Amino acid sequence: MAARQDGSDHRRARDLAKPLRWLVGAMFATIVILTISQVFFRFALDSPLVWSEELSRLLLVWVTFIGAAVVAWDGRHLVVDVLFIRMPARLREIVRWSNLAITVAFLAILGWSSIELVKINHLTELGALALPGSVVRLPATVGGFLILAFVLLRRFYRLPREQAGQDPDLLKHDPL
Repeated sequence: MAARQDGSDHRRARDLAKPLRWLVGAMFATIVILTISQVFFRFALDSPLVWSEELSRLLLVWVTFIGAAVVAWDGRHLVVDVLFIRMPARLREIVRWSNLAITVAFLAILGWSSIELVKINHLTELGALALPGSVVRLPATVGGFLILAFVLLRRFYRLPREQAGQDPDLLKHDPL
């Protein structure tokens, strides 16, 4: 896609992770509000909310996996690139494809094997919340498949288009 006159590109228009960013932000804000409310109810009113801690923990698990998918789309995952950036371009490409293959295999195994755990835990119920136990396992399944989709979309769709734009060194630091 062509770059705009001001030097920015059309990346914002095609940010597939934008709804997830809003969701993660809303869940994180909810965790903060629940925690503050719990402190207030426990110490000011002497009537603790029995469900708030469990809901905060559940939301934290969802934030972790959905946030990991957003990070995968952005390519901002933790990476130590000291050796990677010093490699010749051909070797960097081999390492990049190897990393992609390992990542895809891991995420496919994670997503697929977690489906059975979701089914098993669906038969249980959370202690304070009237929710099935599967909502604790479901983030790994959803997050795993989202990360997988975003890693593949980033590698095969987004990065080649960005690299064809202004920055020929764009993939120099990204091992995926």
